Amino acid sequence: MFKKLIITFLFLSFCSCGFRVIYNENDKDAEFNYENELAAIRIKKNRTKLDQDLKNNLYDLLNPDYIEIEPKYFLILTSKKSTTSTFTTVSGASGRNRDFVNVKYELRNLANGELISQGEVTLNDNYDVTQNRYATYVADEYVTSNLVKSLAKNLRYSLVNDLIEMKKKEANTKKDSIEERKSKTLAK
Repeated sequence: MFKKLIITFLFLSFCSCGFRVIYNENDKDAEFNYENELAAIRIKKNRTKLDQDLKNNLYDLLNPDYIEIEPKYFLILTSKKSTTSTFTTVSGASGRNRDFVNVKYELRNLANGELISQGEVTLNDNYDVTQNRYATYVADEYVTSNLVKSLAKNLRYSLVNDLIEMKKKEANTKKDSIEERKSKTLAK
């Protein structure tokens, strides 16, 4: 009898461990799924190599699962790269360069062209300048490639924040309009 009681108690304690799912991607009741919102962003095409690299890296981060979804947003990127000398040798030549990559972005609603958010992300890094031109070129390309990857991550974080803030504003305006209707109904 005592064994049955202990086995039943252990079985019930394992079944009621208190585990509760807090985040479920397949939850149909979820108000906002930012993965789908990010997958619905289309990026304006530009012809420079820097813009194409940024666009490709950003698409890989915005939609890593290749979700097929109707576009809702349009992202306009304006990138600019500049190189400055940070160390000058005795002969007057540059011994170390610093690359700056700046990206300004505008996120617009595709349906009506309304500006949802805008911002700017800037990163920089440096590299040694050698007497071998090819080695300097490769170092510059490597640094630029790493900066573009980091910029794409930062842009994604900014876009997630912007979309969440947009949804909060929409929820607040809905809530305010419901409260206005209730107050008008009560006033009558």
